[in-house]
Amino acid sequence: MGFTSTCWGTMLPWIVSRTGISISESGLILACFTLLTLVGTLMAQFFGSRRNLIWFIHRGILVALLGFIGVVTAPNLPLVTFSGAVAGLGYGATGVALLQLINRSSNASHLRMNIASAATGFGALAGPLSIGAVGSSHIPLIVISAIGTSVIATRLLTGAEWRVERFTDSSQSKGNHARLTMVLLAIVFYSGLENSIGAWLPTIISSSQGTLEAGALSSAFFYLFFTLGRFMGVFMSKQLEPHSIIVLCITGTFIPFAFAFIYQDKASLGLALCGLFLGPIFPNASSWIARKTPGFPLATTATMLAIMLGGFIFPPVVGFILEGNGISGYLLSLLTLLLASTSLFIYSHSRWRS
Repeated sequence: MGFTSTCWGTMLPWIVSRTGISISESGLILACFTLLTLVGTLMAQFFGSRRNLIWFIHRGILVALLGFIGVVTAPNLPLVTFSGAVAGLGYGATGVALLQLINRSSNASHLRMNIASAATGFGALAGPLSIGAVGSSHIPLIVISAIGTSVIATRLLTGAEWRVERFTDSSQSKGNHARLTMVLLAIVFYSGLENSIGAWLPTIISSSQGTLEAGALSSAFFYLFFTLGRFMGVFMSKQLEPHSIIVLCITGTFIPFAFAFIYQDKASLGLALCGLFLGPIFPNASSWIARKTPGFPLATTATMLAIMLGGFIFPPVVGFILEGNGISGYLLSLLTLLLASTSLFIYSHSRWRS
């Protein structure tokens, strides 16, 4: 899951060069993928009480495989866009089913969520690194092999015959729902920031240095620090509460971002270092929400939807800004997302501590 999600950053300029579409049009392909990820997530939630989660995992990953095959082989924009939609549908159903298993099962813990996210981070690093090392001409083989491996892995998955629990806890007051909404909004802006860096950093580098491999390696550099951040989150989770980790990391992001903003000719280095601070945020936000909403699995689905919504709305918008205003406009749009997410996380930290 982590591997294929970060391949998008390198696949977008590769699709542009292969089909002749514009940068902004490639961003719309990613938006379509993310939109159908939202749909797949909702489908798994609505029908989760009728089917066990392993049912969604097995079928969702197969649908994702079919979609990604189309993305890397289709010859024109309409077919690539349609294939991206199919891939997103399967990706969303698989992702939320796995998240429910990790976060809401009887042996769930803050530490386990961070370990699972570290595994995702390792895949996130491996995706662009593989493309940079092997070459962009092998993108179809790399992506299809990754999804194919996931299909095999899910077939070997056992002990997942757990159904989504129904809402039984009447303690979810209006005040609790309002606080949950604020955290979810913070996640939307955080997701927009993370996905906008991962999606467009390869485009910036490949445009300036002339090769897709250079762009892929820049993305790998970002996800290297992102993965290190996820592993750092595992150790932090033994000492700190989820909400404290989030505030510490989101405010720390300003340090490397300020470097990228001031020294724009070295922006790729500063943005890559942002990954170190962004990595621990989602797993701890997910654990935070699960702790505060016992008996309310819809909150975990809403967390997944918030992540997907941020990835759906902001990267395409940032892509248009990048195309029209260059690196300066790109960095200003990222700064706006960083300020919004930081403000909401700090506010939520003061009102909804776990």
